Amino acid sequence: MAGLKKLLIPIDGSDNALRALAYVMQRVRPAKHLQLCLLNVQLPLPASLFVTRAMIDEYYDSNSKAALTRARRVLAKHHGSAEGFVRIGDPAAVIVKFATQKHCSEIVMGTRGLGSLKGLLLGSVTAKVIHLARVPVTVVP
Repeated sequence: MAGLKKLLIPIDGSDNALRALAYVMQRVRPAKHLQLCLLNVQLPLPASLFVTRAMIDEYYDSNSKAALTRARRVLAKHHGSAEGFVRIGDPAAVIVKFATQKHCSEIVMGTRGLGSLKGLLLGSVTAKVIHLARVPVTVVP
């Protein structure tokens, strides 16, 4: 479809990620020429003698459902819709790769997520995405 614009909003379950989604909903209002992609990225966990692959898969499923459910509440409040995706890997690299593969024209994300205290002003994932992305990145405080 000509003129279709895709926005990628990484959703990790944090309040900052939800603020970024709310910002998008207020900025663009539901529009037919706009497609929203919500992406939840889970860090890879290795299986071990005590943690099975099934346990890890259940963990991924539970965490991603919780994060995306909160995001869907924001969408419902603004009468919007989006397609949700879950991927496993390094969050920044996965976000940038996903944006490229899905032909997203912009990434909109919060300044801080649920990661460790590595960054003072911008989260480390946000800083890496800004550095790696080939499309505009809008950072919402």
